[in-house]
Order: sequence, then structure tokens, then C-alpha cells
Amino acid sequence: GCSSEKQHSAPGQPTVDVRKVVKQKMPARINDRDGWARDIATAFESQKLPATLDNVCSVLAVAEQESGYVADPVVPGLSKIAWQEIDRRAEKLHIPAFLVRTALKIPSSNGKSYSERLDKVTTEKQLSAIFDDVLNRVPLGQRLFGSLNPVHTGGPMQVAIAFAEAHTDGYPWQREGSVREEVFTRRGGMWFGIYHLLNYPANYSR
Repeated sequence: GCSSEKQHSAPGQPTVDVRKVVKQKMPARINDRDGWARDIATAFESQKLPATLDNVCSVLAVAEQESGYVADPVVPGLSKIAWQEIDRRAEKLHIPAFLVRTALKIPSSNGKSYSERLDKVTTEKQLSAIFDDVLNRVPLGQRLFGSLNPVHTGGPMQVAIAFAEAHTDGYPWQREGSVREEVFTRRGGMWFGIYHLLNYPANYSR
């Protein structure tokens, strides 16, 4: 985010205007810079984090590295990865592959078959929604995955969903769905990602 400027954290480091710095440092190609700046500033304010240049730049660097500033980034080859995971679990449980493929040809909640949706899935948000649907509607899905959605991370900072679910205190927005769903939004992904990066104690002294 600020690789051209080397700053070092120090006690008493001056604070900055988070929104202004975010809009200055984000690449010009990014859409809705005001929205990104607002969400990041809200995270700093609600978590009472020091608004130093180091901290803001750290957040921007992680978001750029993990997603290129995309709330729900495309994952290359995700469909293949998803099918491989399904086949791996089926093999482990000694469930014939043809039985799994047949079960996933039934219509899902949006009218398309699970197979169709899996063949075209490109983001973790889409894949998480498919697995939620499978777990709620397909008995074989529960046999394969238990009650746990196998998508473990998401959002622009690739935060662990389990971590987000364990750290909701102080979340400043009214959630419209589950914490998992919120992680896949820009505001939620940034809030929980910033919490993990800057507001969560590390088990080392240096």
C-alpha cells in the first residue's frame, strides 16, 4: 500500500486522516474509493485503533496482496478445486463418485442444479452459498461435510470465517445475514481483516 515510503512504528507516532490516506494511496484503477475509505475508517474508529500511517498502509498492503481490492475476488480454477474436494471426501467415506454426481444434479434453491453451479463457480462467496444450500437441502451433503461449510476464508483480506464468528463484539453495522455472509462483503471483510491484523494480540514479544 505504501511501499515507496518506509515508516517505522514508534510510540507517539502522529495520527493521520484515514479516509484521506486511503484515497491517496489506493491505485487509481479502484472503483468507489470513497466507499473503501469510509469502511476502513469506520473499522479504525469502532475498534479504537491508532490511525497511524504504518497501520493504514499495513491494511492497504494486505488488501492489495490478497484480493487486489476486490470484496469477493475471483479464484482461478475454483470449480476444479471444489469438485476435487467433493471427490476426496466421497472417496474417504467410500461413497461412489457416480452417486455423488447424481445427487448434485437435482435442482438447488435457485432452480439450477448443484452441478451446474459448481461448474461455473468463480468466487468463495458463490462457493460458500452453494455449500450452505447443499448442507441444508441435500442429505448426502451432510454426510460429506457434516454441518460445516468447507469454505474457511473470504473477503478482501482473506480472513478466516471462524475468526470472524468469534470476534463480533463492536461490529458497527447491522448484519443482514450471518457473520459468514458478512465476511464476503467489503465492509465486513475489511472490518474482520483489520481486527485480525491490528487488534488481535500476537503471542510473541518482538
